Formats: sequence, C-alpha cells, structure tokens
Amino acid sequence: MNAHLLLSNVAVYSLQTGLVVGLAGFVPAVLRLRAPGVKLAYWHILLAACLLLPVVRPWKQDVVDIGGAALPAAAMAIAPAAPAPAPAPTRFSQAEILLALLAAGAAVRLSWLGVGLWRLRRYRLHSAPAGAAGADDRVWASVAGRTGMPDLRLSEDVASPVTFGFLKPVILLPTAFPDLNPSTQEAILAHEFLHVRRRDWLLTLVEELVRAAFWFHPAIWWLLGETQLAREQVVDRASVEVTRSREEYVDALLAIAGVQPRLDLAPAPLFLRKRHLKHRVVSLLKEVRMSKKHSIAALAAGVSILAAACWMVTATFPLAAAPQLVADGPGVSVDVGGAALMHRLPVIYPEAAMTARIEGTVVLQATVDSAGNVTDASVLSGPQELRKAAIQSVLQWHFVRGGSSTKQVSIAFQLGVENGQATPTVSAGGAVPPAAGAQPAPATRVMVFAPGPTAAAAPQLAQLRAELEAPYRQMALEKIRTIATPGLSDEVRGELLASLPIHVGDAPTTENMAQLRDAVKQFDEHLTVSIVQTGSPDEVDIRIAAPGALTQFVMTASPASGTRVTVGEKVQEANLINRVMPTYPSLAKATRIQGDVVLAVVIGKDGTVQEIKVVSGHPLLIPAAMAAAKQWTYKPFLVNGEPVEVSTQVDVNFALE
Repeated sequence: MNAHLLLSNVAVYSLQTGLVVGLAGFVPAVLRLRAPGVKLAYWHILLAACLLLPVVRPWKQDVVDIGGAALPAAAMAIAPAAPAPAPAPTRFSQAEILLALLAAGAAVRLSWLGVGLWRLRRYRLHSAPAGAAGADDRVWASVAGRTGMPDLRLSEDVASPVTFGFLKPVILLPTAFPDLNPSTQEAILAHEFLHVRRRDWLLTLVEELVRAAFWFHPAIWWLLGETQLAREQVVDRASVEVTRSREEYVDALLAIAGVQPRLDLAPAPLFLRKRHLKHRVVSLLKEVRMSKKHSIAALAAGVSILAAACWMVTATFPLAAAPQLVADGPGVSVDVGGAALMHRLPVIYPEAAMTARIEGTVVLQATVDSAGNVTDASVLSGPQELRKAAIQSVLQWHFVRGGSSTKQVSIAFQLGVENGQATPTVSAGGAVPPAAGAQPAPATRVMVFAPGPTAAAAPQLAQLRAELEAPYRQMALEKIRTIATPGLSDEVRGELLASLPIHVGDAPTTENMAQLRDAVKQFDEHLTVSIVQTGSPDEVDIRIAAPGALTQFVMTASPASGTRVTVGEKVQEANLINRVMPTYPSLAKATRIQGDVVLAVVIGKDGTVQEIKVVSGHPLLIPAAMAAAKQWTYKPFLVNGEPVEVSTQVDVNFALE
C-alpha cells in the first residue's frame, strides 16, 4: 500500500472513529445508563468497536483499467531514459511526511509511557514498607482471600495513593498517610485494594497504548476519559459497600483533593484525578441503582445502536484497498454495478469485431456462489460477435465472498478514433508488450494425468525420477524470501497467507509446494502459484497471482552481472526470437500423460538461457521441457541502452491429440 493510500485510509478511519464515538456517545444519556458498571461495560464495547472498524466490512477496491498496454508507463520505467550524472536527492512526498509525523507522535507517547513506568519503579525502590496503618481488619479480609496481600509502601514522591503491578501488586501511599484519621485511611485502602482485585492496572496499560496510537484523535481521548471515570465510580461504590460509610469516603476524596498532585500522568490508577472529583462525588451522593433486567435490556439496546452506527459509518466512508490494475483491450470499459471484486481477467476486444467495426454493449448475468466464484454466466443482450469475449472473461472472475447471488455486468466495446486500432505502446528499456489482441493466460493451469504406467514402463519411470531428484534437492536447500500476491487486496492477502502451510523463511520442497498449491486452489481456484529465483543463489520468491494481475519490473542484485530484471512471462515472450519445440517423451505419450511444465529461467545479456529451475510439472515431461528451453534465444533486454540479465517464468505445455 503506497503512502497516499495509507494516509487516505488513516484519515477515513479517523473520520469513522469520530462519527461512531459521536453517534454512540449519547447512548448512555438517551437510554439512562446511570449505573457505573453498566456504563463502564458500554464504554469498553464502544472502544473495542472503534478498534475493529477496519474489519466490519470488506475494503473498497477499485479496478483500474490501464487500457491496451501490458504495463502502465509508471511500472515500465525501471530506470531513467538517460543516465544521470549523480543520483537525485531523496525527496519525500507530503503523504510520507504526514505519516512520519503520525508515527513520531505515537513514538513520543510510547516513550512517555516508558518514562512513567520507569518512574513508578524508581518510586517503589525509594519507598519504605508500611503496615496496615490503622485500617480495619475487615478491609484486609475483603481482598486478601482473593488476591493475596499487596505490597504497601510509603513514598515521598507521590501525593496521592497509586496502585500498579500485576503478579506482585504495589500500593504507594504518601508519607502523610499515617497522619490521616482511621476512617479516611480505611476508605483509601479499600479503594486501592479493589483496584488490585480487579486487575485494573492491566486495563490502564492497554488504554494508554491505545492513547499512544490515537494521540491525535480527540474522540478517542474523550472516550478513554469516560472509561477511566466510569471505572473509578465503580470502585467508589464497591469501596462504600466495604467500608459501610459513605460520608467518610467522600471526606477521603476531599482530603486527597486538597493535596497538590505530582503524578497525574503516571500509567497507573490514581486514587483521585481532580477533573473527576465532581462527577465521583455526585455519583456517590445520588445513590443511583438499576435492576439487573433493566441493565441488561439497556445495554443490549445500546450495543444494537452501536452496531447500526458502525455499519452505517463504514458503508458511507469505506476504507480502500490497493486498486487492481487490469489491462482491458482498447475501447473496452467494464461496469460491475458496484459489486466488490477480488480480481478479474481483462476483457479483450475481438480482432474480427474490430476489423468489421462492430461495437456495442454486452450485458451479462453472472451466478456467484458463496465463495465468490462465478459458476455460470448468461448473455442478456449485446452484439453476437462480442459475446464470446465477454463471457469467457466473466467466467474467470472472482467476487468478494458472501451469500450466493446473481450479478449484472455490462461490458462496453467502442472503437477508437484511428480505424478502431489502439496505438502501440513501446515500453522503456526496449521491452515490447504483448499485442493488444493477445488472449490472457488461463486463470488456472490444469494438469491432466492418465492412469498409472504399466508394469513394463515402471523401471524406466523410476530411473527418470531418480535423475530428476537433483533439482528438487537443490530447491530444498533454498529458503523463501518473500510471498507476493499480485492482484489481491491487502484484506484478501492477509486471509490467504494465514491459510498457507508455508511461510517466509521456510525451505521449499516438493512436498510442501504440493501442499501450497492445494491450499491455494482450495482458497481460490483461479490463483496461480510460481517460484521465482532471486538474485541470491539460496533464496526464492513465491508468487500467488490473480488472473490478469500485472507483474511490474523488479530490479534485483545479481552476483554475476550486478543487475537482474524480473519481468512477467508475457512481457519476455514478446522478445523471443528462436523457440525450439520440445519433443514429446515417448514414455509420457504411451502412458497418456500431458500438462504444463513451469520453469524459472535466467536469460543472459546475450539473450541465451543461462539458468533453469523447475517450478512444477510431471517428472516425465520436465527433461524435454528443460532441453527445449535451454535452446531458446531472446532479444537482449535493455536498460538505459545496456543489456541486463532477465529472470522470468516459462510455461511449456504438452497436450495429446
């Protein structure tokens, strides 16, 4: 995701959060959620809803049609047209600068949190042990049976009692604490012990982390303030029930309020924050109670209103995934009626229709299953000469997962201004894109196997397999550097990667690659898997590509020649000068074996094939495919007028008549 799109999503997410908090923040007042416990539960649910807004709905993904060119001009420019005398200074865009400022603000808040934790530790080390300080025995008994006795200490650095720690909780008391009257001491200790029992320090840390991430968002700060107030009100009420003395407890609050605070920003629950004093005293004096039935009903109604607000806000202001680039043929425009697509194949204008100057709009109805696959498609209207190209593409589309439904798709074919032909586009560096009328690669590569070989052919098959073990043993010594998913949105990418049996850093083998292909096919049968050799001899890249996804040029370091360019299969195929057809192995023909052999090849500066690695294919077909591919010759690939090595993928198909 580029900086501009990321910044846009941050802005939209901030707007979503502000609107949800603004709409749902009035719910406690409207539904009269006066009980502090119910309000605290509602504020926690609202905070969780704000954090989960990005997963409420699928992200909006635009499908960008780049016309008849195989690659957009920006992607094709792998180097400046003319060599520059000196590298230009790095210039950051405005979006990158704003993102850096947001990250810097979060880092400052996290640093402040770290300083606060360090200060608490230092205060504990410089404090002195304290006893019960005259508290009533029932205060100790109410907590010790559940949490164990916290560590009570007197500190000159705190003006208000502070509680922190999880496994070994600590209560820091001001040095003036023993001078308070016993009833005030009892109220303060009851309050702090209840914080220990409720494990509130962990919740406080989580809230401070959220505050650091949303340091710029006033709605989140307001929500966290309301959450902290509701928590203190809950503990106040519980403390009054323990001490059975409301007046003494209010006196304790007022006594602490008269002391100048010195640790108000510590990452720990304080006995009193002055901005909360009025609300806490009013809550104690009002004696508001709600029945259990009323509390549950009001909370359920509040959650329903919150869910509706989240659904409405995310629908009105959706987050955006990286757009899918699709190279539709010249004169072709596609309208899916607002439906969300995971990926789609481009639509190519038939050459015969262009020659006959036939144009029009083809309207189709696609039947989509719950997984998003197009299971059937029918043409509702449109010129007969254009229907086949439209329906062939639509049958390979994949919509966002949901319930089974039907989608209406309109595909318009319009002739250009120059005799219906698109102007050829020449890529930078000398690479020639595929012809505009060329059909895209199939969405799924199907390997067809006949029944097993006969007993007479078994020894020959075993010998061939033994000869083919070396490439796979070499593959097992490598590791996966990256797993790329061109053509898929960030949301779909995350779901796909979570379902894969291998990860970055693993070693690819025949077994786990077979498991990988099975997992990818189960996730989406339209995706294709390939292994691409990187510039490093012990690393490979895994690519799981959507049909029609555009492969940009990638510059990698080559140990032998300094620079290697990775290009898509279709781009390099246009530079093929001499193609030697493979000889169909007689044993494979006799056993009725056919299918594709996928090879990762490195083409030298002179256009000859220098390296070949097996990506996939039947063992009986691989030797013939490798032998033929080694003899292929390409036009040198130029960057700034200089030939460079090229890394690409080659598919060799074996089909029985």
